[in-house]
Amino acid sequence: MNKARMWKSFLGVPLLAVLMSIGAAHAQSLGKADEKSLKDMAMANMAEVETAKLALQKSQNAEVKTFAQQMIDDHSKGLDEVKAVAQAKNVALPTELDAKHKAMAKKLEGLSGEKFDMAYLQHAGVKSHKEAKTIVTKAQSNAKDSDVKGLAAKLQPTIDQHMGHVQQLSASLKGNSGTAMGASGSGKTGSSATMPASKDKVQKAQESSGNTDNPADPSNPATKPVK
Repeated sequence: MNKARMWKSFLGVPLLAVLMSIGAAHAQSLGKADEKSLKDMAMANMAEVETAKLALQKSQNAEVKTFAQQMIDDHSKGLDEVKAVAQAKNVALPTELDAKHKAMAKKLEGLSGEKFDMAYLQHAGVKSHKEAKTIVTKAQSNAKDSDVKGLAAKLQPTIDQHMGHVQQLSASLKGNSGTAMGASGSGKTGSSATMPASKDKVQKAQESSGNTDNPADPSNPATKPVK
């Protein structure tokens, strides 16, 4: 009896530990595609935060600065949510921007004023959020892991909201730029601006050539009184 208990204890505990270990590993492991989705979501959030910090430093436009601060707040929160899922799944996330996003940041660093604002809104705003939406949409459709699916679904409304905001802001800046260019131009444009000078030239040419058809010319026979 004691031997039976001893063998039960000897076999049961290690076997239970092995089974629990296998179950935990199975629950936490991800397929390559799901792991890539997590890393892509992390990179998208990191890039938004870094470029927004640059916008706060370089932009002189209050609306652009407000948008950039929102990007920092929302995407820092999004990155924390990605990190939580990645930690639970034993996935090591990137700790710095990849080559593509570094190149974008370098390009923005070389710009200033309105050129910077427009480039920031176009690349870090419209283009990057379109890419982020593609990532989360694909993850919701194809991810095998329910937590990865849930994370993607949770991030999408914020991405959609940012897309609407940045498109409106970009259009507003373009409109203001066009108005400023129009206001800086001359009030007289095209042929109308040169018409008075042309009229004077025609009149002088008529006088020098002896042409008296001009009704305002004193030499015109039509202006002489009939006797």
